[in-house]
Amino acid sequence: MEKNDLKTIWKEGNQEMLKDKKFNKAELEGLIRPKITKATLSLHFNIFLFMAVQITTMALIGIDLHIFRSNPIMLKVLIPMFILSSSFFGYGVFLLNHLHQINRSELDLIGSINQKLKTYRTHYEVWMWMMSVSLVFLVLALNSMTDHDQGTYRINQPMVFAGIVSFMLLFIYGTQKLAQIVSLRTIKAYLNDLLNEALDNSLSMEQENKRYRVLGVILVIILLALLILGLANSGIFS
Repeated sequence: MEKNDLKTIWKEGNQEMLKDKKFNKAELEGLIRPKITKATLSLHFNIFLFMAVQITTMALIGIDLHIFRSNPIMLKVLIPMFILSSSFFGYGVFLLNHLHQINRSELDLIGSINQKLKTYRTHYEVWMWMMSVSLVFLVLALNSMTDHDQGTYRINQPMVFAGIVSFMLLFIYGTQKLAQIVSLRTIKAYLNDLLNEALDNSLSMEQENKRYRVLGVILVIILLALLILGLANSGIFS
């Protein structure tokens, strides 16, 4: 069976025809390589997305620094926020470059997948916490910018405020962790099929991932709703 025929069968959803079929290494790599690229796309997109969030956050903090330039307490909060946001952005650059170097390396597909899995379990895990903190910083920077009163800012209910910030942090991390788990399970399924010279794991995983996508869409809608609610409460739309 020609490689293009195999791709057409998989693309059109006729997976039953591929079950229990033995493939040679070239056939499998031709089928799985684009699937690996697709499975890692959402993870790489998140890096670009939250680097943009960090740039926006730094810009807003810069405005806050000007607004609260005479407020020593706010400066002690805003300056570390700016430094952390800058550090997060630098880590994003490092992570993208690290993944790019893996793609450019002379490793075979199996070696490349193993290196990426190691990166997603270590460096990307750190990045997910940075993403969560970055989005919290963005909301805080917007809130302090819109609710300041002649260079002063007051949190009227500190316990409620701390609870909301903690919930945001954990919820954002949780949604990212769920997306990471789905992507890693998919990549591992492709790796196992490369090692076993069959497509059994990949085909089963793709069917299972369809159910995860529905849950993912629901979580994204909830996240967007919470973000919009936070912006509305900050007064940015008034």
